[in-house]
Amino acid sequence: MTVALNADDLPTPRLTLPEGIQLARQLMIGTGNWQMRRAIHLLGFCQAGYWLRRFDRDWRVSVLEPPWVPEPTSVNWDRVVELLDTPGALEDDDLEPGTMGPHLALLEIATSLAVGRPVDLCRAARILPAADWRDILARMENAALHV
Repeated sequence: MTVALNADDLPTPRLTLPEGIQLARQLMIGTGNWQMRRAIHLLGFCQAGYWLRRFDRDWRVSVLEPPWVPEPTSVNWDRVVELLDTPGALEDDDLEPGTMGPHLALLEIATSLAVGRPVDLCRAARILPAADWRDILARMENAALHV
């Protein structure tokens, strides 16, 4: 005996987005400023969403607001600037030695987009892997269209 299945009988696969992208989408909903939205987009979509995931999990460097809720709605960019002024606070023992540089470059670029903090693009280009650099440049170009 054979049973004929139609498309409605088959389970629909559910795609689960990576955590960084989920956080970025959630945060962009509550952000009206286009440049801040682009900065959040960078942090969620580049480097596997390292910074948004870390900000969500590590209370020592938390910049998501409101703090300690399951679904934060914004990024406190003033707090991000404070953290960038004390880079030792951003060190991550879970990363291999020397890998904070590329992560830090991404955070500096995103902060520059969000609040106009100067960033040394020459330094960023030297320390970012080529694929990351191309990805970030493409996303920065898109952000520039809306200035």
